[in-house]
Amino acid sequence: MPQAPEQSPDPVVHVTQQPRFVSQPDGRVRAYYPGEDWFVVGADRADAVDKLAGEVDLRMQNPDYVADHFAMTQRHLAGERTPGFEASEITRGEYERRVAVAPDRLRELPVTEHGDE
Repeated sequence: MPQAPEQSPDPVVHVTQQPRFVSQPDGRVRAYYPGEDWFVVGADRADAVDKLAGEVDLRMQNPDYVADHFAMTQRHLAGERTPGFEASEITRGEYERRVAVAPDRLRELPVTEHGDE
């Protein structure tokens, strides 16, 4: 889970990633984040959500991954665009609201059929 920003009147840099869920021919669901070079496969959507969240938590413990993610965030703040990845400056209150609803939003995203990425 992301660390809460320190109390400050300054804007918070917030990253929103919209994962993609793709049904596989065998019924499993592949989940990934656009712009990332990894994915997970779950027995179904719920399992894919759980595995995706677990993998993100693991990767956020890796300083190299965090540095790469920070660099991608900075590039997006400077104007780079990747569908499904958004970096913006928001208030602390807006940050706290977004973090509170993130788990529910992840579970509500649609699953596409294989090949319809």
